[in-house]
Amino acid sequence: MQNLSIVKTLKAALLAALLAALLVSVFHTFVTEPLIDQAIAIEEQIAHDEAQPAAHGHKEEAIISRDIQKWGLFLGWGLYALSWASLFGVLYFLAQNWMPGASPWQRGLAMATLAYWGIALLPFLKYPANPPGVGDPATIDYRQTLYLTLLGLSILGGTMALALYRQFAPQLSGVKSWLPPLAFLGVFSTVVYVTMPGNPDAITMPLDIVQNFRVLSLSGLTVFWVAFGLGFAWLAHKFAQTVAPAARKA
Repeated sequence: MQNLSIVKTLKAALLAALLAALLVSVFHTFVTEPLIDQAIAIEEQIAHDEAQPAAHGHKEEAIISRDIQKWGLFLGWGLYALSWASLFGVLYFLAQNWMPGASPWQRGLAMATLAYWGIALLPFLKYPANPPGVGDPATIDYRQTLYLTLLGLSILGGTMALALYRQFAPQLSGVKSWLPPLAFLGVFSTVVYVTMPGNPDAITMPLDIVQNFRVLSLSGLTVFWVAFGLGFAWLAHKFAQTVAPAARKA
């Protein structure tokens, strides 16, 4: 089994994450941003209709313009990528000896799939993203606390599933070694999903806009993690091939 050093692991993770961030930023720029503009227009129209007659004709300017927000999309995804890639790289380096798969390519894909489930999919299924204009500003701290709590529990569940795999892998072979950790992760995730409180805010935006925004948001997360997983697995495989000849020469 070819192991990667911490330097090569982080290098693979960061390079793959930055490329994935660029890809998903371009995706959102051309696909999701027009829908956000539509949601903002509806929000402004609702605010205008509810305004007092004395304030008629007054339009409050946004603190940050939409042009800056759209460029900020690239920065936001870049920071998202660097943050999770750093954690991913450290965890992969520590766990690579007892992860599923016989090669860095297989282990990289396995861990990226687990990360997608724990970091992106499960939290999104419970607390899906909403377009601008949805959500009471007074509940934002509460909603963020719920999301971060679920995120932490989800990551904990994935870590415990890997620990179970390490426990059962020497005793079981092939697909059988995957069954206990997958069963545990399924039960754990179901319990967390059911017991965590729901979103307290009502949906006031047209339902089709909200649903389309959520589909595109989840698509963006999927694009990122698929691109990151494939990129990391490929780079880890390539870096491992450079380690093996050096080890034989030594």
